[in-house]
Amino acid sequence: MVFAGLGGRAQAGLLGVWLAVAGYGQTSAELKGEAEKLKAKGDAAGALAVTEKALAADPKSAALEDEAGFLLAVLQRSSEAKPHFERAIQLDPRLAAAHFHLGVLYWLAKDPNRAIPLLQDAVSLAPTVADYHLKLGLAFFEVSHYDESVSELKTATKLEPRNAAAWTSLGISLQQKGAVPEARDAYAKAVELNPQDQQARNGYGFMLVQLRQPQKALEQFRKVLAIDGQNRDALLNIGFTYLQMGEFHQAEEQFRSLVKVDPGSAVAHYDLGLALKQQDDLEGAKKELAEAIRLDSNLPEAHYTLGMTVWQLGDFEETAKQMQAAVEERPEYGQAWYLLGSALKQKGDLGGALKALREAARLLPDDPGPSNMIGQVLRLQGDLEGSKQAFAEGARIKQKKDAEQTEMLKHKK
Repeated sequence: MVFAGLGGRAQAGLLGVWLAVAGYGQTSAELKGEAEKLKAKGDAAGALAVTEKALAADPKSAALEDEAGFLLAVLQRSSEAKPHFERAIQLDPRLAAAHFHLGVLYWLAKDPNRAIPLLQDAVSLAPTVADYHLKLGLAFFEVSHYDESVSELKTATKLEPRNAAAWTSLGISLQQKGAVPEARDAYAKAVELNPQDQQARNGYGFMLVQLRQPQKALEQFRKVLAIDGQNRDALLNIGFTYLQMGEFHQAEEQFRSLVKVDPGSAVAHYDLGLALKQQDDLEGAKKELAEAIRLDSNLPEAHYTLGMTVWQLGDFEETAKQMQAAVEERPEYGQAWYLLGSALKQKGDLGGALKALREAARLLPDDPGPSNMIGQVLRLQGDLEGSKQAFAEGARIKQKKDAEQTEMLKHKK
């Protein structure tokens, strides 16, 4: 036996030391304090071991259950962390941290349907914690609920106005929502707080392009490249800026250099195809756009632009094929439906053309083109009355559009 040969008093003393080392005799509060010290040193495993001892001493502590779950999550033992968070919520339904941590666990697992309600509970229970609003805003963003995302992220920036990451996330959500001036301001704030944030600076520059301030945009992109000379987003954005400026040759050079560095970039090939098309190099554009689709077939814009290019080359069969691919990827793509109908009409598929054009007319209610094309198809089918009605609808839309433009010009004066 380990203690054989020792006097009773000595044995008792050594046993007391061993019990203290093992954590026995310490209160739950003392163990919690010890765990906090270990966590502060970055020793998550050690902190977890001590927290488990504290939990054994106080098994009905929701806070300790939550802490054990948190440390397990830090150690990437998520499946073990989940029951601790659930137990914490059972013990104390008003413990905001447990709702938050379990919500984040589901968010990281790409399960927004479970994550969002838990994060909403956390925000409701602790409305002044900025990080709770931030994570809820990010979760809303991932399910395309941009209004809710913006609302939560704005709250996060109000609670922590110097949180650069929150401003960047807000900029991204506002950009996706189409609120360009607000997105620009959010990105600008993020860059002010963290000049090294390349994502925010790229976003800021891109918004400046959208607001027709290309020179200011180029300045931002070049600042990104000064930090990271191979930043793909900045290189793409510079080329895109040249496209917007009508500097198509410079855009082509930019995208060609990028394709050399990153030949697997579908976006770079697509943008190069755009630059070539704008210079009437249709064969060159066709090649680059086809390569973009080969690299990533899920790009509706690439299918549409390739379809437009081969339309100009007189290949209606390929146009129809590319437009069909575009609308399969993006069913609400009105212009693609319009060109699909036009290509099918050229091929002699009047039934298919009519179906596509009716969908285009539904999606493009302010464009007289689909209605007029429907009129042409119906006339070819011998439906003179239907053709007449379609042309009348096209004329009505055009008249309305002309009247609106005239009214706008009056207000500008």
